[in-house]
Amino acid sequence: MATVKKERPLVVSIPRPSDEQPVWSKVGIVALIGFVVGVAWPRVFGVRIGPGVPGEGRSEAEAAATAAPAAPAPVDTAALAAPAPAPDAAEKNTQLVVIAPGTVTRCADKKNKKVDECDDLRFDPIALPKLNELSECPSAVGLEGKLTIGIDLNFEKKELQVVAGKKKSSLPSSTVNGILQCAARELNTVSLDAIAHKHPRYSLAYNATFYPPGKHPGDAKTGEGGEGSEAGSPGNDGANGTADIAWDTALVRSEPKSGDVVLRLVRGTRVKLIEKRDDWYKIDHRGKSGWVFRGAIGQ
Repeated sequence: MATVKKERPLVVSIPRPSDEQPVWSKVGIVALIGFVVGVAWPRVFGVRIGPGVPGEGRSEAEAAATAAPAAPAPVDTAALAAPAPAPDAAEKNTQLVVIAPGTVTRCADKKNKKVDECDDLRFDPIALPKLNELSECPSAVGLEGKLTIGIDLNFEKKELQVVAGKKKSSLPSSTVNGILQCAARELNTVSLDAIAHKHPRYSLAYNATFYPPGKHPGDAKTGEGGEGSEAGSPGNDGANGTADIAWDTALVRSEPKSGDVVLRLVRGTRVKLIEKRDDWYKIDHRGKSGWVFRGAIGQ
């Protein structure tokens, strides 16, 4: 006999408003777990997630640079090995005038009467540096030759006068007056008060040799001194004859390179050559001898 299944009645349940509100205790637990997982543990363990704050990395780098010692700058070994330029290399392309030490040609008393014996008037330390400036004189540009410059000193009247020397000049006559005027301008500020003298009046002569650019002492291959030499310059062997100082001030040493300075000679001073040792020449000047570098005499 077949059984008949009894169906259950359909029940519809309508929730109340209070049943739809969230359970805040559960929400708080979920939020706490999310904070720990996403935010707290990277900070605790020093893990950076995402880009850093602008400038933060720079501050750390600057702090590290401050703490670390600075690396030494690289040494330019090529610059250290490069030879120093020759002291007179730049002067080779300029006009040059070489002034020889002056000679007293006449001295006189108050009545301008000539005195037979003249004392050694020390006027060179004053005159030579100023006469060396004649290389800048406009009238001397491109000149090649010799000129004797006369200087008359009157200590009684405290006067200085530049005149033409008695020796015939090899320079064009049109340029001589201009050079003498330049010499007078250079010497017009000289004071005679501090110069020791025995007589009231003196006449001096200074021989000036003018060299155009490219023809300085030691450059020429032929000259008055014979083949391979130049007047006033050493010969082929470089260890005999005479020479003129080519630098404004040349140091004469007791030994080459590192010896004590025993003498200082100005440009144009005539010296006697005695011996040569490498790049140094032993010279004699008024009974005093020593060593000068080859460049000081144009070699």
